Amino acid sequence: MWWKILLIIFAVIFLFLWQSVHIIIAYDGTFKLKAGLGLIRIDVLKLVDSIKNKPKKEKSEKKKKPKKEKEEKDEPKEKKPNVFSEVIALRGVDGAVDLLSEFASLLNKFGGGLVKHFIIRKLILKLGICGKDAADTAIKFGETNAAICVPLGVIASHARLKKHEIEIVPDYLGQIHSQYVYIHMSYRILSLLAVLLGAAKDFLGIIKKESKINARIKARSKARAQARAKVVAENGEETE
Repeated sequence: MWWKILLIIFAVIFLFLWQSVHIIIAYDGTFKLKAGLGLIRIDVLKLVDSIKNKPKKEKSEKKKKPKKEKEEKDEPKEKKPNVFSEVIALRGVDGAVDLLSEFASLLNKFGGGLVKHFIIRKLILKLGICGKDAADTAIKFGETNAAICVPLGVIASHARLKKHEIEIVPDYLGQIHSQYVYIHMSYRILSLLAVLLGAAKDFLGIIKKESKINARIKARSKARAQARAKVVAENGEETE
């Protein structure tokens, strides 16, 4: 019977992790922001306004009790040096640069993993570009296309873009007054957890490797110091 309960618990956890976090950004004269999990959607702006406008309850004044002075002060504990300070102390600037390059590659891998599982379910953009005159409208139209289409191409090549509709029109007559933006993004919790666990594993691997290198350097320096002390002691005995 217990294995059935355990199976149900694992199934519930898996179903929860399989859900996606959704973010919806829209603009049609007014800005809208919604977020949710699975099929649940919450208007973030309304929620923030309701929290801000919520009347605050008067807190009852609590009597402050005098703090008892400690007769015996605790002795400060010696802090163990972390890996980063050890790398700088033992290997200098070159070691610090190598460590930073490893973390930079890890950050790049982590960012690539995040973008890979990022889903843009729907992207709708409708803009009418209108300038002071026809020449200014043409210039603004080109600048807007470059500012939107180039990043959109980068996003489409790395993330998953399911549906998009881009409509940027040069409005030479000033007749297009509507500006409409709709972006629906989602990220699966299980994918996010997998990326985070992978990054944590790589991070711990770097720390473990650097700790081993630091330990070897310390052991060598200690052996050399003992050898020098032994030579000095032997030379001192001979002179006596």
